[in-house]
Formats: sequence, C-alpha cells, structure tokens
Amino acid sequence: MKRILLGLGAFALISSLSAQTILIYEDFDAQTSGALVAQTLGAPWNTWGQAPGGSEDTPISDEQAYSGTLSMKVSGVAAGGPTDLILELGDRTTGLYGLSWYMYIPTGSGGYFNIQHNQVPGAGSWMNDITFLPDGTIEYLVNAVTATGTYPHDQWFNVIMVLDLINMQGTVAIDGTIQYTWMTDVPGPSQLGGIDFFAYAGGAPNVPLFYVDDVSFIELPSQGLEEAVEASFNTYPNPTEGNVVIEWTGASANALVDVLDMTGRVLVAPRTAQRIGITSRTQVDLSAFSEGMYFVRLRDGSREEVRRVIKH
Repeated sequence: MKRILLGLGAFALISSLSAQTILIYEDFDAQTSGALVAQTLGAPWNTWGQAPGGSEDTPISDEQAYSGTLSMKVSGVAAGGPTDLILELGDRTTGLYGLSWYMYIPTGSGGYFNIQHNQVPGAGSWMNDITFLPDGTIEYLVNAVTATGTYPHDQWFNVIMVLDLINMQGTVAIDGTIQYTWMTDVPGPSQLGGIDFFAYAGGAPNVPLFYVDDVSFIELPSQGLEEAVEASFNTYPNPTEGNVVIEWTGASANALVDVLDMTGRVLVAPRTAQRIGITSRTQVDLSAFSEGMYFVRLRDGSREEVRRVIKH
C-alpha cells in the first residue's frame, strides 16, 4: 500500500511542480489550533504594523480545513480589522509567478485581500483590491476602476493568480475560471510586494469571516500567461458527503478522469467530461463509499495529475 500511495503522490507532485520553483507553501497542519499565524510561522508572514502576536495577527483554526484539519481564520468587525495579516512576496520586479490558495466563506459573511506593490505595507500603492461581498459578488478594484465576479458560499473554492511581471499583466481565476485581468504597473511600479489579508467585507453592515488554506507561491517557467492559468485541475466541494464536481482546463477532449481508493483500486471508471470553452467538467458520486480519503486522477496523454478528496 505504501508504494502505491507514494506513486500517486509522485504523479501529483511531478505534474504540479515540473519546471517550477516553490517559493512558499503553507497548509497550517503542522501548527496548533489557536496559535497566531505571523507569531508562530514568522517570515514571510507578518502584520501591517510589523507586530506579529498583536491584534492584527490571526489564529490558526480547526473550524474549517481544505486539507488536513487546520486553516487560517480571518474575522473582524464590519468597519474592518483588526486582523491585518501580510504575506511577504519579496518586492519582485520581473518573472512569472503563480499564487494560489483555497478559501471558505460562510453564508452571510464576506472577505477581502489586496496585493501590495511593496513588501513593507503602506510604503507604496495597492496593485489590486479584491472584496468578497456577502451576496456572492467579487469586486475587483484597480486604480479606481471596478469590475465584478462571483464566488460560492459554504464550500472551499480555489483562488489562482498568475502575475506576469515581464509583460506587466495579472490574472485571477476562481475555481479555474478566469474572472479578471489587469496591468500590474497601473498604478506603478510593476512590483510584487505582498498580500494583505484584511478583515473586511465591503464595509458596514457586512461582517468579514473567511478561512484560507494551502497557500502556495511558485515561480513559473517562461510560458504564456494563458497556459499558466489553464493548468488548473480542481475538485469541489472537498470535503464532501457524496457528489464531487471535477473541473480542469487546458486538457484535450480525450482526457480521462477516474477515482481510486488508498490502495490504488479504481472505484469510478475512467470517463471523459463535458467541455465548456477551455474548461472540462464532470461529476462523481461517492455517497456509496465509506468515509475516508480518495484520489481523483486526470490522465491526458503524458500528463497525469492527482487530487485527494475527503469523504465525510
């Protein structure tokens, strides 16, 4: 069994990290519920006021988790704050980067983060403000110009950003669907400093409450921006009580997806999916299977990716 699991993990790792460099990865599962993120983990985590352990820091929580049992919890008051957590990204001015995490927002609540041009917060301009309003709308704000998107409540969804500092273009996708693009030098400079996870949901009476898990920041090879975003492969909701939606982009019409148990036995036979533009989607029902961990596998020619799914 261990050899089979190692093989499944290797497929996922090679597919996800080939020709890429991991700069940051944090799933919070090696920590303790109640511990404060910046105080416990240290750099690249910090707070707006450069004071880890204070009121701007935020706790690790066992209330929700995309993987494992722990995530980061951001909550506060309708007016905003006090949580104001910074993920420092290094004041980068060139290169192609992928930044992603999973996010969970309960019904009635909202969330927010912004991209800072400078690693020291407040030392320069905001690149992009992204507000998750309680009505399920996302508001993107760049240089006083607003655009909108959507997100789901009460389930984990994937936030993927590709930041192309060579061509000065940023792209954000929610659960594999591109929602917004912008120029990273408006307002300038075209520099990637950090992410500010602030307890905010658009202002009173909106109450901020959201969870963040599986944060990753990687340096991508010099491929096109579209190809970088199209490399996504997502499963949701996860954990699930039965039905799992599987989406992927950038794969061929002949791509197959199946589901395996922890021994490597195929439980759901290989199937193709309905294609909607560049996105392929299918659904599997795990309600007949016992609680535990399963593996969703995508195969498309020489490409093979694996995602784990928890059945409750």
